Amino acid sequence: MVKLDVNDEPIYYHDLPPLRIGTDCSGIEAPIQALEQLGIQYIHEWSSDIDKYCIQSIKANYKPKILFGDPEGPYTDGDIRNRDHSILPNIDLYICGFPCQPFSQAGNRRGLQDKRGNVFWSCVEVIRIKKPTFFILENVRGLLHHDKGNTWEIIWNEIESLKDVGYKVQWKILNTRHFGIPQNRERIYIVGTMRHFEWPEHIECIPLSNYVDSSDTSKHPVTNRHQQIFDKIGNKIFIDLAFGSSKNRFYNNAHLHSGCITASSRIWCVPMSRYANVKELQNLQGIKHLKQVVSTSQFKKQIGNSMSVNVLKSLILKLNIWSI
Repeated sequence: MVKLDVNDEPIYYHDLPPLRIGTDCSGIEAPIQALEQLGIQYIHEWSSDIDKYCIQSIKANYKPKILFGDPEGPYTDGDIRNRDHSILPNIDLYICGFPCQPFSQAGNRRGLQDKRGNVFWSCVEVIRIKKPTFFILENVRGLLHHDKGNTWEIIWNEIESLKDVGYKVQWKILNTRHFGIPQNRERIYIVGTMRHFEWPEHIECIPLSNYVDSSDTSKHPVTNRHQQIFDKIGNKIFIDLAFGSSKNRFYNNAHLHSGCITASSRIWCVPMSRYANVKELQNLQGIKHLKQVVSTSQFKKQIGNSMSVNVLKSLILKLNIWSI
């Protein structure tokens, strides 16, 4: 068996059975992107989302056998809390980035009291009912500290209870910039597997300057307030104007890596004197060959909400899926 590397060209394993995958809170399907970039054959059993624009992007780019949330399909409700999980097909891998707003500083931090926070319980129910060989859950780092750590204690206790049905479970904070792409994006990854698993090693980043699309020479007006920021922060590449102050710590290493791309980011490309375009944002999330069928503002929101594909690739390579 040839060992895959996340920076290599895809190697297709035609002699191995395809991996059956189901995703929830699917967004623009970073997990499917990861499998395709790795050249792993798969059967896309289902996707789900409550955002109509995400559904449009999924339909334009992928072919899940079941799409929950499609107003034109048989399963119009994309809210997994309302779903009978027993109807789901069997899968080998389950991935869900459950909503982060209840736990992030950008949200109201109501945690498990927020109805969106309850999606977590549905994720666990899917795992218990379908018993995939592997699962990956993802959320923001702020989840660890919400409600003085009480929310995380509840969540982790529930995850650990999956040991009763045969899972080995681990969690770790992973940063996108440690896996080949220079974006400072810390996220909690929870991995459960019925096989051996070790966390992936770090990969050296490609220089951030390589991510500037020099072919896009469009210009955006610069306000006096923003010009003052540019004058003070010096030679940077991608900065998020949503933070607003030249003293913000997120600008300190902006010549080495971009800030965390989120749904509300206003990433500015300093060398080109314009906002970062879709191509640049996709590349900073490891996304390739994704057709845009929604407005640019909606597409950028989807990119900001996505898991980083490069991190998922590194995780998937460590899951030992080839012994299925």
